[in-house]
Amino acid sequence: MRVSTTGNMKQSQNPILAPTAFIPDGEPRVFMFEGKPRVFLYGSRDERSDGYCGFGHDVWSAPVEDLGDWICHGEAFHVRQVQAIGYGHAADQHFGAPDCVYNPVTRRYCLYTFLGTPYSLDGVQGPRKEDPETVPGFEDLGPKCVMASSDSPAGPFTNPVMCDWPPANACGAFDPAVLVDEQEDGSVRVFAYWGMGPKESGGDRCAEIDPFDMHTIIDPQTRLPDRSAYRKTLPEKDDLKGSTLFEASSIRKIDKDHYVFIYSSNERKSALTYCHGPTPFGPWTYGGRIIDNGIGWKGGNNHGGLCRIGDQWYVFYHRHTTGGFVNRQAMMEPIEVRVVDGRVEIPPVEMTSQAASINGLDAFARHNIGICCWIHGAGTILGWPRQAEGLHPLTGIKSETCLGFKYMQFGTVPLSDQDKVSLRLNIQLLQDTKITVQVARPQDVEQEDKRVDIGQARLSAQTSSADGYHDLDIQLGPLDGSESLQALGGLRGKLALFLVFHGGGDELCRIRELAFSKV
Repeated sequence: MRVSTTGNMKQSQNPILAPTAFIPDGEPRVFMFEGKPRVFLYGSRDERSDGYCGFGHDVWSAPVEDLGDWICHGEAFHVRQVQAIGYGHAADQHFGAPDCVYNPVTRRYCLYTFLGTPYSLDGVQGPRKEDPETVPGFEDLGPKCVMASSDSPAGPFTNPVMCDWPPANACGAFDPAVLVDEQEDGSVRVFAYWGMGPKESGGDRCAEIDPFDMHTIIDPQTRLPDRSAYRKTLPEKDDLKGSTLFEASSIRKIDKDHYVFIYSSNERKSALTYCHGPTPFGPWTYGGRIIDNGIGWKGGNNHGGLCRIGDQWYVFYHRHTTGGFVNRQAMMEPIEVRVVDGRVEIPPVEMTSQAASINGLDAFARHNIGICCWIHGAGTILGWPRQAEGLHPLTGIKSETCLGFKYMQFGTVPLSDQDKVSLRLNIQLLQDTKITVQVARPQDVEQEDKRVDIGQARLSAQTSSADGYHDLDIQLGPLDGSESLQALGGLRGKLALFLVFHGGGDELCRIRELAFSKV
């Protein structure tokens, strides 16, 4: 089953998937599918109201030439398939973050994921620990990481095999990541990365694995199976500017001499941090932070990866919404990856509304309020309970809340008062509310005094709609006589949009959609 997410509108925007999809931990990969290259996203599935992730993995993809046209290929792997081979029989068993790679030698796609609920090797929850065929875990716990394969990047993935990857602690082989490193002679070497842990645990591990069965640890020198041939992924924190891995291992090859390891660090869990090195085993040099979902947003953990699509690199990551326990959404931003004097440099980027639409989102299209990417003061996207139509409202707005949208595209010609421009909000007013509409140039978004007022309205809380939501228009202007606006070049081009709220002390309103209009 495939579900189109965009209809006729294919402009890329954040969150990148359908507003009904809460897919965190996304690992992006470009694979051929039905004769054409597509970018595939393999992530978790937040569907449990009391915990991270879900019971299966869906596969999403988009054409490389149209990063707004995402489709869901349906569920490709389920936890029942692992339980069917005797492992993971524990209440609320679920999968964590996955990865997927293609092996050109075997011509198979391999999906790696892990069981999120600990279980025992007791003959009930898992096979007996003393049985010779049992794959061990940490002490008396069962193994976590599992590999399944398919002849298609869309799945289904079958024939699951538990990975005998020795864990450093009870977190197990957490957040597996895999690199298929094609060699000049046409062969491949394959490397696996896993682990989680607090600052001093050293939970990160890696190893080379057999390129044919895609899961057995081998000795890099002898090429023979050796489950003890693993090593710690990152150097000690004193050799990495104090950085240590928390979770979210991800690995990419930049060119034949440069590799990048991405992770969520203990010192800043909301950011994706990277290191770079000359081989898949490093030695690793600290690079910096690429993206941080805790700047201007309700931060939390983060997990994602890098992907080169055509000539452009992107970082894929997730952000958090509220309601229930956790409801995370897939995001992406274009990034610059450059090699300078042997170093891989990736300048940090901000979280935006526009995703791959680098010129900004069409201001005159109707947008889900979820494109909001910056909140100062109270307010959050309510991700639970789930809304069948995907209209998850932005709630908790109070006086002095400011909502930011980066960025909107107003066209090449400056708009005037004759255009009768207005901003339409699908809004539920809980009390009388004053809203001020502001814009700013991209280079000025961090400077509040550079924002220009373009409209203001006092809205009454009276409404007659059945669910309390209705469309209200805020007339903009004056536009022609505003010297501050003219200093920006007028209301045109790519601009940041801000909505500032004032009113009483409690929640003022809730918003589901917004759009500009003109005559």
